[in-house]
Amino acid sequence: MINFKRIIFFFILINLVTFSWWLILVFNTFPKKFYLFEPIFEKDKTAIIVLTGGKGRIQKGIDLFKNNYGSYLFISGVFKESELGIKDEINKQLTDKDCCVVFGNNATNTIENAYEVKKWLINFSKIENIIVVSSYYHLPRSYIIFNSIMEKQKIKLLTANYEIGLNKNFIFHLKLLILEYFKVLYTVFSIR
Repeated sequence: MINFKRIIFFFILINLVTFSWWLILVFNTFPKKFYLFEPIFEKDKTAIIVLTGGKGRIQKGIDLFKNNYGSYLFISGVFKESELGIKDEINKQLTDKDCCVVFGNNATNTIENAYEVKKWLINFSKIENIIVVSSYYHLPRSYIIFNSIMEKQKIKLLTANYEIGLNKNFIFHLKLLILEYFKVLYTVFSIR
């Protein structure tokens, strides 16, 4: 006879263990191994990729671009007709670098972001490195996806905001982490 209590116990135990692994990955492993804390790439061989959808991502990309971390800024997954004011604001901040700012508006998820960037990079064989800017919880999944789709480029990550604010919005961040945990599991098993 099947012991459902035992099955439920093991299911909960496995989820607790893997979720603990996920938290270690998000807050310890990824920052130490993949995050960009100082310029390490040649500007001419680097593109900054901003994955929109979260607070502060675009501004962080603009700041990196202004500080010469890369020779191109690609903002992916943005600008419906109603959001053109954002595009104008970015162009105002980067008036002297019009040639090197690209807006992608076809991507609606992270996999589409990666393919949109890959398609754009076909024209730039000199780009060997990309800096992906996104939210802290989104970067591990972004790395998994970009690493599987990009063929040649080295990838570094940069979180839009180092101040996570778990004390203020603990429940909100916990929900984000749980949702992203399941998205990462799905990504890992579907991308292979």
